[in-house]
Parts: sequence; C-alpha cells; structure tokens
Amino acid sequence: MNTSNLIVIAGNQLRHQYFVNELSAHFSLSAVFVENFEHPDPIFKGNKERELRNQFFANRRKTEEQFFGHSKNISTQNKPKFINIKKCFLNHRDTLKIVQSFNPGKIVIFGTSLLDSKYLNLYPNCIFNLHVGLSQHYRGSSCNFWPIHDLRPDLLGATIHYVDKGIDSGEVLNQDTIKLNEDDSEHILMVKTVILGVKLMIQCINEPGSKLPIKEKQKGNGKLYLMKHFTPQAILKVRQLVTSGSLRQRIAKENQIRR
Repeated sequence: MNTSNLIVIAGNQLRHQYFVNELSAHFSLSAVFVENFEHPDPIFKGNKERELRNQFFANRRKTEEQFFGHSKNISTQNKPKFINIKKCFLNHRDTLKIVQSFNPGKIVIFGTSLLDSKYLNLYPNCIFNLHVGLSQHYRGSSCNFWPIHDLRPDLLGATIHYVDKGIDSGEVLNQDTIKLNEDDSEHILMVKTVILGVKLMIQCINEPGSKLPIKEKQKGNGKLYLMKHFTPQAILKVRQLVTSGSLRQRIAKENQIRR
C-alpha cells in the first residue's frame, strides 16, 4: 500500500475545517471527504429550552470563529480534491469506491459517522481517528463537553487512536490533556481539545509509534455518550457551573495539583 497517499474524512463544521486546513499546511493530501451532518434537535419542553440550546451553539460558533477562523488563510502543501458526502452515505459502496480510487496509505478522520467493516477490512491499522476526549473515560459524542458537565476539567483532552469495530475503543496512538485556565469558558475549554487533537494527529502522522505523553494508557472503555444525551438540561447544568464559579474553583484546584 502506498503510504504517501493521505486521505482525510471529516465533518462539515468549522472545527473540522480547521482540522483539514492544519493538516493541509503540514502534509500533501490526496483527497478530503466532507460528510454533511447537523446535530439533531431534541424534543423541547418549551421555548426556554430551545433558546438555551440555540444560545449554546451560537456561543460555540462565535468561539470557534475566534480560534479557527484564521485557518482558512493558511498556506497549504497542495490543493487536494474535495468530495462532499451526503448524510448517511459515508458507508455507501459508491463512496467507498471513490476512496479506493485514491489508493490511500493512511486515512485520518474527525467528526464523522462510524465507519463500517468494509473500511476496516480494506485498510487495517491505517485509519486514525481524532477523538476530542480521553477514550478510557469518555467515548462517543461531545466528549469535550461531558468532563465539564461532570466537573472533571482534568479529564479534558484528546486521543488519537486506530479505528476498530467499537466506538472510540481502538488502540491509542497519542493522547494528552489540555492546559487549564481559570478564566476559560466552557467553549474555550472545548476549543482547546480540538487544537490539542490536531497537534497530536500531526505528531502521530509524522512520528508513528511515539510514546504517550500521559501516564494512563487505555485499559478499558470509558462511558459512552450518544447525541440523545446532549439535552438542554445538560447544557443548563454546565452554564450554571460556569456562572456560579464552581468550574473556576475546580480548575484552580486542579492547577494546584499539577504544579
């Protein structure tokens, strides 16, 4: 297999564009597949819940624009071919045929649907996933949100792992936690996990088999969170942790421990 052919499969949000742009600045990419996907709306109990959720995503977008917006101006190694993937078509045979046509040596993914066994059989140990969480503690969706919800900012980080048949359960290739600042909002904390994850992915592609920067390796699978768990009630709890100062206090304690 030609290891020089690097394929990226990512979502269509700003954080995913940042991921693609940063990789393009460091590597010559053969192709970028962009999967179109939106966070589904839950069942709202009233307008207040709807407004709360809308405000969360508006603030997240504003923060991501602040930290990621510049990446569109980054100089890239080449101009890879971009292919849009319709919702629910990532594992379609026609999509797989297009992927195969680029003869990928490595496939790196971020923010996509689960790949089925056809990909895994064709490209064993060649598919790397960026997971914005510590997979031994949090697996699945929004894993840079749940540590804040649980008041465990010490577990905010990113993991690069091989893709296997499970959800964020593959062998860890690279992992680290973010630096915490008492003034960080929930959205800045989440952005930091993406920035860290991109850095770890670049390291992983450049230096395969590098040692993990943290002491605890993945010994088991963390708690699985699905999109249905991301409720207005969960958003409200996080907002209250921020406005009450509880998150700030917990970060201050964690920074004392880390010194």
